[in-house]
Amino acid sequence: MKKPHYLFSSGRLRRQHNTLALERATGERTPDDDPTDEGLPSVTPDGKNHPFPVETVDSLYIFGEVDINTKLITFLGQQGIPTFFYDYYGYYTATLYPRESQLSGRLRVDQARHYLSPKRRLVLARAFVESALFNIERVIKYYQPRLSGDEQLAVQKTLLDLKRDRDALPLTVDIPTLMAVEGRIRDRYYRLWPYFLGPEVAARFPFNKRERRPPSNELNALISFGNSLCYTTVLRQIYRTALDPTVAFLHEPGDRRFSLALDLAEVFKPLLVDRMIFRLIKTAELTPKHF
Repeated sequence: MKKPHYLFSSGRLRRQHNTLALERATGERTPDDDPTDEGLPSVTPDGKNHPFPVETVDSLYIFGEVDINTKLITFLGQQGIPTFFYDYYGYYTATLYPRESQLSGRLRVDQARHYLSPKRRLVLARAFVESALFNIERVIKYYQPRLSGDEQLAVQKTLLDLKRDRDALPLTVDIPTLMAVEGRIRDRYYRLWPYFLGPEVAARFPFNKRERRPPSNELNALISFGNSLCYTTVLRQIYRTALDPTVAFLHEPGDRRFSLALDLAEVFKPLLVDRMIFRLIKTAELTPKHF
């Protein structure tokens, strides 16, 4: 069964016969934006190959400093394996994507036509927000029976507020209004996080509000990192279709980003990212010393 492979080690990734092998490297990696960097490897390969079968690889996510060559790129293209790259700080930077096999000019024209029609675009954008809200409520209702007292009352109040937000969605008349409702939903949801984490974990990972660019603390950094993983996972699935990942409906299409992946990631972040964060820090698999 094929699955995503995450490479956090540095080294040299290469084709070895008809499979893949990582020659790991030792040493401390230098930041990508180091002004003294001359483009040479900052770590030294140890000469030991660690092969893994290409048949099990659905996609590659590279977080380490990895050298590749054209033979590997050709092999990955033949196998249809997209490769996503992240910089020293864990930010998504690029995709090495095989030659497109799913092409449909008709679908691309229809996709653009839906974007250009305010009425059709709003219908699709509402669907993304409604789906995200549905999954947010699922997360809240999962933790609700585990709370008591004032925390339980706060959750009940938030669910009532979210119901009003859901009722307001059909009344939105344009995308900015819809985005405002979506932002309000997220804000209500994030205010419950300290209750979900419990006092002990919340003391280790304080969280007052969602902040990005840059994240202000460990939990905000973890959310940003998880969201970037969700973004590239969704992008991988879009590549399986003939949809254009740059033409979106909730987020405004722009330059240098795949806005449709942002739309779809909104739906899955509560279940895939947020639940994973809760589990990792509540079980102490991640602690503040890891940041």
